[in-house]
Amino acid sequence: SSRARLGHQCFTPRLTLFPPREPKQTIMVVVHGKKCEVGKGRRDLREIRDLADARGVALVEVRTDREGHCEELVRDADLDGVDAVGVMGGDGTFREGVCGMIARGGGGDSPGGKRRSVPIFAFPCGTGNNYARDLGQRTVADVFDAIARGRAHAVDAVRVQHPNGMTYSINCVTWGMARDAAATAEHMRWLGAIRYDVAGFFHILKNKLNYANLAAHDFHEVESSVTHVSDVEAADYLMMFAQNTRCSGRGFPFTPLAKLDDGAFDLIAVKKCGVLKTVGLFEAVKKGGSHVRDPSVCYVKVKKATLEASDSADL
Repeated sequence: SSRARLGHQCFTPRLTLFPPREPKQTIMVVVHGKKCEVGKGRRDLREIRDLADARGVALVEVRTDREGHCEELVRDADLDGVDAVGVMGGDGTFREGVCGMIARGGGGDSPGGKRRSVPIFAFPCGTGNNYARDLGQRTVADVFDAIARGRAHAVDAVRVQHPNGMTYSINCVTWGMARDAAATAEHMRWLGAIRYDVAGFFHILKNKLNYANLAAHDFHEVESSVTHVSDVEAADYLMMFAQNTRCSGRGFPFTPLAKLDDGAFDLIAVKKCGVLKTVGLFEAVKKGGSHVRDPSVCYVKVKKATLEASDSADL
């Protein structure tokens, strides 16, 4: 078996930024190289440019040309004279940008190889914009309003150690059916947002074995009426979520009590409970999060968790 470990990490990328100053505020915008040339992507980029010009914000545009390129662009950028980095896209692209900022060393102009870091934020232009939604930024105009308010705020990240290395999450870490469904949905983008429902139902019917040991460390109650996971639990699980945001996927509130800056992440573990019961749980999620009170669902806030799966390929 192999293990995955998740731990709380702090970084500083909220989307309220700097005090007004002269000359213009300058933002480096990471743009999706292909999507910005057609359709909605082109319209979103035009709106960003128009609002920046109207608000007196200078833009420095850089473009991605492959998956993972956003992380490299942020990590290696010369940020002298740049006040913040804005990532145009959804949660996945924003996560890449945050990983790139963390890789810079997390310092100012400090010695020891650390490169200058600045606040980083998301323009909610992707399919899943759950991080921006939790901040109240549903539109590009909302983001520019936040910039104008001129404040930065430290928020949480989850450090994930897995068999192939280490990475960071700003939204959700999934395992079991949730991970499998997300991977399937990624290949069904032509369906639009409904791909999450289609992929989820497919994997509910598939009912794959997900046997694992799950240990939650430094956990505390989130609400007295919510069922809680024990220190160590071995079972055939349906899925596991470790989230900083309330929602994942198509705005589904899997962890409805999650906060971005509480120094912990919310852990949901769901045991196998039959096809009809599972479908009912997903309906409860869509209706606002009442699934957390079901006996099949364990819900805690933790600073660290360990998942040991019987099949290492699942991690």
